[in-house]
Amino acid sequence: MNFHVSEKYKRSGKRKTVLATLLVVGIIAGAIWVFTASESLYHKILSAIVVLLLIKHLLNAYKSIKNHDSSYPTVTIMESENKIDISHKGAVVSMPLSDIEHLRIQSIKGSVKSILLNTKSFSNLRFEGYENLAEMAELLKKYTPAGKTKNATWYHR
Repeated sequence: MNFHVSEKYKRSGKRKTVLATLLVVGIIAGAIWVFTASESLYHKILSAIVVLLLIKHLLNAYKSIKNHDSSYPTVTIMESENKIDISHKGAVVSMPLSDIEHLRIQSIKGSVKSILLNTKSFSNLRFEGYENLAEMAELLKKYTPAGKTKNATWYHR
């Protein structure tokens, strides 16, 4: 069964990135204004440092916004072959379902928000924003050792 990230989750993530970028641009503009308006050497140095530290984040934000839609992997759980495939940009990583050690299902108001999976192979996997997360959780529960599944009532990121 294939699981893809929902469009709503992608839009939400992109919106957060754009808003954070606008905040950084505002802080940089304020620092440049302080640099040009202030006569104090201390304020000029402080504003120059702020600009230099934040300018690198603008480049990362641009790359993030540009590549946002292609940055989410597709998860395929194949019960017949007893494995889980995670594919991203042409690369596929496979893991046997028997490698699952712990499963934590995080929910808010009865709706599954994320799944934390501890495995022998990859240590920790987190699935958030996928369509049909409740169905994915039920499939993964089948392959989790008895007593190693936890339903978290307090959602933490």
